[in-house]
Amino acid sequence: MVAQSPAESSPVAAAYRAGPPSPKYQWLRELIREDYASWDPGTPIPSEAELCQTHGVSRTTVRKALDDLANDGLLYRVQGKGTFVAATRVPERFVQFTAGFYEDMLARGIPFRTEVLEQTVIEAPKDIAGKLRVALGELAVKIRRLRYVNNHPVLLSDSYVPLSLFPGIDREDLRNASLYATLREKYGAKLARGTRYVSAASCTEEQGRLLNAPPGSPLLVISGVMVDTVGRLIEAGTAWLRSDFAEVEIEVVSR
Repeated sequence: MVAQSPAESSPVAAAYRAGPPSPKYQWLRELIREDYASWDPGTPIPSEAELCQTHGVSRTTVRKALDDLANDGLLYRVQGKGTFVAATRVPERFVQFTAGFYEDMLARGIPFRTEVLEQTVIEAPKDIAGKLRVALGELAVKIRRLRYVNNHPVLLSDSYVPLSLFPGIDREDLRNASLYATLREKYGAKLARGTRYVSAASCTEEQGRLLNAPPGSPLLVISGVMVDTVGRLIEAGTAWLRSDFAEVEIEVVSR
């Protein structure tokens, strides 16, 4: 794993052949970071002594490289046991854009896939009718999706849209498409703004089975609605994220 020489085609290796950077720990740090995406969370990395021997660097160099990666959240240390690969965290951004998970991950180049667990027409229950501002029992489409990042299930979401505004949305293939993009491109919806609420909850047995998380473990819960340019509530939803794979990113702008 880490204890491999850099591949000949690696940009990091090419830079090293042209002349090791000063300080050397930057080269070692980037070499480890280059392979990071292919490691499973919890995988132990070679010891400091092994890294020193493999790469011909001092223990100080190794420690500085590992310190940087630990500070970046890519590695974590367990006293007396060694250094391990940390779980990939998925930043949930709170900025003034109407992009959903699909578009956000695609834009940032993060490998992901979607499994559609449910996509059915239902009578809107009381809470959903209230969020969408429709009559109790009016038809809506429930879309339940499970999101995987680097083949790890990290996010479970329920989205509801009014069937009257989006007829046939229950038959759209959303495994490889963004819900928001579909609403815009196929139905002409003009998304204007959204509201998001963040809370925490304990993982239920069903959520634990889907997210591969122990029941009772903490989840980050994000709920909210999306409004179009004429003020119609066009989507209401809730997402449950594994707390060990997620973090909240809030952009603060000075007035």
